[in-house]
Amino acid sequence: MRGHMAINKRTERGATIVEAAIIFPVLILSIIGLLELGLVFKDFLGVNFAAREGARIGSLAGNDIDADCQIVQGIVADLGASLVADGTISSIEIFQVNQQTGNPTGLTNTWTYFGSDPTDCADWNATNNWPSTSRDVDVGATPLDILGVTINATHDYVTGVPPFRGSINIDETAIQRLEPEAFE
Repeated sequence: MRGHMAINKRTERGATIVEAAIIFPVLILSIIGLLELGLVFKDFLGVNFAAREGARIGSLAGNDIDADCQIVQGIVADLGASLVADGTISSIEIFQVNQQTGNPTGLTNTWTYFGSDPTDCADWNATNNWPSTSRDVDVGATPLDILGVTINATHDYVTGVPPFRGSINIDETAIQRLEPEAFE
């Protein structure tokens, strides 16, 4: 009897090691997956918040000559200059939104970073298809303009473990009506 019990204990000990060897990779992959998805979600939330903050800044800046620069500086302040400098933020788009449909009208200013100081608007390339001075902020017969901000960003996966290889694009948009500057 004793010999039979000793063999069973050794067999169970071996089974435990085999079970652990099967479960351990699954556990590690689950932890890596949670880490990667958490980092993607963090970047998504950061870009989403920065887009909304950029739209708010643009709403308040109205038709100031440097309204777009204020928007870009606000976004950089929210996200951190390092995210822009390392190429995580590929572009910032500031555009007019159609009053009836809520879709972009095609008037878009695109800002792309090329320099050494993301907080300096001179270090950004900008198209000026919708000059800030032409934005309607006067209360009257025509409705106030609606401004949209889109941030295009890239999240690079940290571990490179399949399926988390390469990068994922994050683009978030926020729209807001311009604040009136004068009342009739």
